[in-house]
Amino acid sequence: MIQEKSPVEPIEMPTAENESASTDLTELRCQISSTDDKLLKLFAERMRIARSIARAKAGTDKPVYDPDREDELLDRVSLKFSGEDSRRAQNLMSTLMRMSRGAQYDLIRSTDELYDLGYVINHAADHLPATASAVYQGPLSSYSSQACRMLYPDAQISSARTFAEACRRVVDGIADVAVLPLENTTAGTVDDVYDLLIEYHLSIHQSISLPIRHCLLVAPGTKLEDVREVVSHPQALAQCSEAILHYGWNVQESLNTAYAAAQVRDNAGKGVAAIASAEAASANNLRILLPDICNMPHNQTRFIAVGRQLIITPDADRLSLVLRLPHRSGSLASTLAMFADRGINLSKIQSRPDPYQPWSYLFYLDADCPAADSQAMSALYQLSKEMPYLKLLGWYHEIEGLSFEKQEVSEND
Repeated sequence: MIQEKSPVEPIEMPTAENESASTDLTELRCQISSTDDKLLKLFAERMRIARSIARAKAGTDKPVYDPDREDELLDRVSLKFSGEDSRRAQNLMSTLMRMSRGAQYDLIRSTDELYDLGYVINHAADHLPATASAVYQGPLSSYSSQACRMLYPDAQISSARTFAEACRRVVDGIADVAVLPLENTTAGTVDDVYDLLIEYHLSIHQSISLPIRHCLLVAPGTKLEDVREVVSHPQALAQCSEAILHYGWNVQESLNTAYAAAQVRDNAGKGVAAIASAEAASANNLRILLPDICNMPHNQTRFIAVGRQLIITPDADRLSLVLRLPHRSGSLASTLAMFADRGINLSKIQSRPDPYQPWSYLFYLDADCPAADSQAMSALYQLSKEMPYLKLLGWYHEIEGLSFEKQEVSEND
């Protein structure tokens, strides 16, 4: 026997004629508070029922998230409401369902023995091992070299020509870690590095932010009016775009700022200058023509150390993820709200084309939360059940690097 669905009774919205005639603000606020109390009681009842549903589903193969069922409920809401509040009612119901799912996941997570990501996190190493070797991209005078030496002062340091080569050395066991630039406060993300983290299945062990001061470097005897072209890494060119535009310089890209300095050294034409560090000037016998040409006075780059093993130290305070969203309206807003529901601050969100799915995008998220935080673990559990793709890039500690003030003291000494 087929059970017919009960008819949907529309909700009558108050009109200007039957609304309360009162215009007293205090009385209206009392009405709002009374209505809120009723809503909160109903909310508590809904969450109780949601948890009961979770207990009924525990140990079965029935998923918490049933998008078809939720679409059906949202359709019923649209039939109940008409006019300008119809969409608001659907948004309210969508939020209630998301929060109800969150309550169910909280109950089920502790008993889910097949939760792979939870197992990986719970069995991750809790301390950084002794690092015998570290690799960075570029010459010794590069910014990456500075970050690498600061993070691993006792390790054997080596240089790779490209980011990919540095990652391959880690994968092949030639180096324990690779130190790579991930993002800059002026020019944004170093996109190649994010792609390589996924391609080589590397995990972030720790990170450090360093001040970046780009200088205009020239061969001895070159004057400012002689410069027609500047060469540097694309990130450095972007970080100094205002000076480039002001002087009308042509640009040429290089693999690294320090490589650019070496290029000017080896091809000492007076019309070409490099954008690189003061250390690169000293290493290549170049002259600093302009000492600081960054767009922003406090230009910084965040460097990450990556390795083969997932390591979550007790002082870890930054969570990095990459995920692919469901192809549904509002999926990004709903995903971000999962963190807000649990009081987790998202410090970064970045979208990148998915190299394996044309016209699809991956989203990279950074959250500020302590290691193995219960709310973060619940968010990860919900994401693992509802996202088509989820990967933990690392749960690590951000080391306080050299500040601009400290750097100025060091330079003056």
